[in-house]
Amino acid sequence: SLTVTDPRFFQTAGPFTLGRLLFELGLAEQDLDSGDSADRTFADVAPLSEAGPTEVSFFHNRKYRTALGQTKAGAVLVSESEAHHVPAGCTALVVADPYRAFGQIAALFHPVRQVSETTEIHPTAHVDPSARLGLGVRVGAFVSIGANVSIGAGSVIGAHCVIGDGVVVGTHCVFEGHCTVSHALIGDRAFLKPGARIGQGGFGWALDPQALQHQRIPQLGRVLMGDDVEIGANTTVDRGAGPDTVVGNGTVIDNQCQIAHNVRLGLGCVVVAGSSIAGSATLEDGVLIGGCCGVLGHVTIGAGSQIQASSTVTKSCPAGSILRGVPARDYRLYLREEATLRRTVRKGAKDVQD
Repeated sequence: SLTVTDPRFFQTAGPFTLGRLLFELGLAEQDLDSGDSADRTFADVAPLSEAGPTEVSFFHNRKYRTALGQTKAGAVLVSESEAHHVPAGCTALVVADPYRAFGQIAALFHPVRQVSETTEIHPTAHVDPSARLGLGVRVGAFVSIGANVSIGAGSVIGAHCVIGDGVVVGTHCVFEGHCTVSHALIGDRAFLKPGARIGQGGFGWALDPQALQHQRIPQLGRVLMGDDVEIGANTTVDRGAGPDTVVGNGTVIDNQCQIAHNVRLGLGCVVVAGSSIAGSATLEDGVLIGGCCGVLGHVTIGAGSQIQASSTVTKSCPAGSILRGVPARDYRLYLREEATLRRTVRKGAKDVQD
């Protein structure tokens, strides 16, 4: 049957016992029904409609309640309020957030980083003699690693990546194919998707609209990237112009985003597809930026704020703001304005008809 994983593309760890799954989820054996055995083994994860007796699935959306009632999965991650919908013969793993828990279990079966004790360098790769590679580093085909680079133990550098002179990469990082990294100090467990560009010069120019001879400003900063950061495919993170560009621990940046020079992203920020953050903007901890948003330069977005999709932030906002629109303003004001506009248009149309 078709499951969530195709063995041509994904290696599967395990199998794992139900007891191990409970441990990963922070649950205890007494949370199981009396008929369940902690020694029972599971081989993979799968959707509700495709899962079999040796697979784990999850339920977090009421639209799939029919699929839950008909599932053949051996176990289902489910909230307490929905556990009574789990069919007989299927183990209900009751968790606070089934989707997050599914991520934990799926990562157990399919870890991003395959630990190796042997350093492997493809014969087509070029590694400068001064570069320092930790234990178990894997370097793919046609990779170029420059002088005085340091790459921590267990990291994987995918095919055609270019790591510039002096770059520091932490332990257990994964750089997928065609990434370029320069002028950067990167923490542990970073994950760069294909085509990510880290540390290139940003848009640094003193413009002269009269003579039309613009002066390039040297970009003399770095990118400082924390632990557990993910950078999406074809996303760019420019190095600082003088101050550094900073990406805080746990921040996730989606595909095709632009992070300009001197930007500072706090802890656990999320920037979704196609969004751009202009130079010297600051996102405090936990800021969420929706898809296709723009943030102007030199503004500060307060901690925990949410910028809804396709909005443009033109001025600083306090912690906990929820903004929407162009220019972005409080989402409740935006909705009231939209409702007023619709009423006005409908009234105008009715007046014309009359």
